[in-house]
Amino acid sequence: MRAIKRIKPVGRALNKSMKTLLFSIFIICLAGPAAAQEIETPVDVHIPIFLKVLSFDRNLKKRVGNGDEIVLAIVFQEKFRKSLNVKNQAEKFLAQLTGNKITDIPLRTVPLALDDLAGLKTALLKEKVLVMYITPLRAVDITDLVIICRSFHITSLTGVSGYCKAGVAVSVGSKGGIPAIIINRDAAETEGADFSSQLLKLATLIHTMKGIEK
Repeated sequence: MRAIKRIKPVGRALNKSMKTLLFSIFIICLAGPAAAQEIETPVDVHIPIFLKVLSFDRNLKKRVGNGDEIVLAIVFQEKFRKSLNVKNQAEKFLAQLTGNKITDIPLRTVPLALDDLAGLKTALLKEKVLVMYITPLRAVDITDLVIICRSFHITSLTGVSGYCKAGVAVSVGSKGGIPAIIINRDAAETEGADFSSQLLKLATLIHTMKGIEK
């Protein structure tokens, strides 16, 4: 008597395939934010570009007010290696600059570890921060930092070009291997900056409202 092969129920096979597909989609979704954290240009390339961009802010001196310096905060995560490395590179580069000024106003850099938003807000106010450089961050809603920058009139900068679509004001991406300035004009204006038309002509402009792309 011939042995009869056991046929797997079709429903079970389909369920298994569906589970595999859903799991694959889940993994892809997890990989998305990580890819968005990539910096397209080296720190020693985009930092000097940011300093030049800030010099085109026609409101800069007014925003400094009675203060005698521009305070640039480097926001980073101590336990995220990529973030810590970028922070260290930015600090090292800025420390090596001679006569570190923007439009004749001294520039001071302060590293701020991002542990919680309340602590960050307190530190920003204490240090009288005018500019925030955002390193690659993990498991953080960038919109939260965007809201803080707009509330405190702090110009936001980042080497992660994808953060501009979340509402960060200025980034430096790469186009054909050449650094490209990206400006979220709505974000920049809401934060208090007024970049000259000369700069805007050189930049790729995007527009968002409350961190949502138009």
